[in-house]
Amino acid sequence: MKISIRLIENNNEFIATCPELDINCYGSDRIEAVRRIKNVIHFYINSARELGLDVETLNEIMLEGDSFPLTLEQSFNQSSETIN
Repeated sequence: MKISIRLIENNNEFIATCPELDINCYGSDRIEAVRRIKNVIHFYINSARELGLDVETLNEIMLEGDSFPLTLEQSFNQSSETIN
């Protein structure tokens, strides 16, 4: 599965959106917005698997057109399990 994260600057905050999963998060800077959306994507995928849904392995994240090939474990290794 390939997903993308797009960043939108709105006044003094950034909005990170993942259109494939219809998920949005905000942050006071780019790093915080991306960190938050990664946490939510991780939670979303794990929750779907816990419900018994067949979820493809996340193997690539695109950030504003730049490709960062990552596995689910690599992309969330340093992420916390909490959503904030």
